[in-house]
Amino acid sequence: MKTNKKLIKLKPKTKFRVLIVYPNLPLMLVPSIAVGLFTRILKANGYVVELFETTHYLSDEVLSSEKRQEMLNWRDFDVSEDLGIEIKKDMMGDFRKKVLSFKPDFLVFSAVEDAFLQAVKLLGHIRELEIPHIIGGVFPTFAPDQCFQYPEVNFIGLGEGENVIVEAAEAVRKNDSLHNIMGTWFRDKKGKIHKNPKDPLVDINKFTPDFSLFEESRFYRPMGGRVFKMIPVETFRGCPFSCTYCNSPSQRTFSKENGIGNFLRRKTIKNLREELKSYQKIYDPQFFYFVDDVFLARPRDEIFEFCDMYEEFGLPFWFNTRSENCETDTLERLREVGCYRISFGIECGNEQFRQKVLRRKITNSEIIRRFNEIIAESGIAFSLNVIIGMPGETRELVMDTVDLIRSIKGYDALTVSIFTPYHGTALRDVAVRNRWLEKDSITTHTTSQSMLDMPKPYLNVEEIDGLAATFPLYTYFPKSEWGEIRRAEHGDAEGLKIRSKYSKIYKEEFLGEHQDTNLGIKIEGTTGCRTNPKDAFRISPKRLDLEMIELLTTKTI
Repeated sequence: MKTNKKLIKLKPKTKFRVLIVYPNLPLMLVPSIAVGLFTRILKANGYVVELFETTHYLSDEVLSSEKRQEMLNWRDFDVSEDLGIEIKKDMMGDFRKKVLSFKPDFLVFSAVEDAFLQAVKLLGHIRELEIPHIIGGVFPTFAPDQCFQYPEVNFIGLGEGENVIVEAAEAVRKNDSLHNIMGTWFRDKKGKIHKNPKDPLVDINKFTPDFSLFEESRFYRPMGGRVFKMIPVETFRGCPFSCTYCNSPSQRTFSKENGIGNFLRRKTIKNLREELKSYQKIYDPQFFYFVDDVFLARPRDEIFEFCDMYEEFGLPFWFNTRSENCETDTLERLREVGCYRISFGIECGNEQFRQKVLRRKITNSEIIRRFNEIIAESGIAFSLNVIIGMPGETRELVMDTVDLIRSIKGYDALTVSIFTPYHGTALRDVAVRNRWLEKDSITTHTTSQSMLDMPKPYLNVEEIDGLAATFPLYTYFPKSEWGEIRRAEHGDAEGLKIRSKYSKIYKEEFLGEHQDTNLGIKIEGTTGCRTNPKDAFRISPKRLDLEMIELLTTKTI
């Protein structure tokens, strides 16, 4: 029997309700650019929009902020007193209350891989209500078939969502077929999966995120021992580099192979200026965070054009970049217009591993030169990031990273991350191929330990966890104390006691000082370690053997 569409009562846009659901890691405080974009686009098209997010909810694990403080990645702070955040407990109950009170006609989930299973759980909690939904993000893009292994999931978005979101909402509002919505897959009532063509890439200059659905407390973030009201800003989508631990190269490949455009795009300085002006007017921020993967991976003249434009704002800002993108004159100009902090990814200190396995083509000597002769002398505060527990990593490789960090002058914060095998990364494929990781495994917000099961001579889970907890101690204390610090890697009573002793000193001496907010005062460069510079870099880190190189450098990478 054919359906007569004239008999279908169409809900006006002004009555059609869309609930954006943002499953998030605990206390990952930067408001989501994607949520802001979806809010802007849906409101502009006449929909009633509200938000449910999980950032403030206590999970089954230690809060991410507490975990990072424990690993000495963050200065100590109290989320309630310092940030005004109320920690909540009944995530599922509150979600159900929100759904029953708001009565959404459509649910839009924006979820990173770590939060995908949380999204599935939320959907399952209201499954009997049969509310149409769509789940988008990097994970559905690179693992769409895996998404449909969960019966709660019936509709996903692949690639970017700015165009998809309105077409999907309109189809649901009009009770139309989902067959013609580019950039989506869906499961029909018979269980068959339908795969629509990929959607062309969007013009990132077209929309400005609307963060109005986020609570006021979500804009506050600790930095340098202080708290700032911060707005995230995207100026650059994609990354020109090919690091194997990141899925950005796969985004480029995905876009190229599907003929949907060049994933690497930058906003014009003119449009960026208007966006910043709107944020100043609406939110009155104290700080801008440019969230691009590599902010300085752009032509020199564009960097100076940005600086000339930014002079009118008078607000400090922070960004991520690579040391090879830094020159004395660009850093000097950036400092003049308010650059307060730069975050750098070092990742690994073994030159051969970094070049051949991670695909980062810079030598240790060049890293040391740029940090000690250019970056540390710039007067801009900066932090370093490393990753440990990567596929094929040994203790010797980790200690090479320690030695490289000890050779760098002037940094005032160090973040140590345990390798996370995200879908869409070449190193995940390496781990799966070598049977160090189950093919269908999904990273979750409870991933506080390594997911890799590697045999000797590579690091096991306990070794990675112990090294992650003590890595900053190795970088700071003299090598004469390394024997005791190594005992602190163990999570038994004695090890934890030793770890606590050294961690207390590290927090008081290294993390205890507030960053100088007077940007006119030059930050004096000092070595990261508390000892003689000769006790820093070993000059000749261990070379990889041929077997390891063959194991890790394949067509996958």
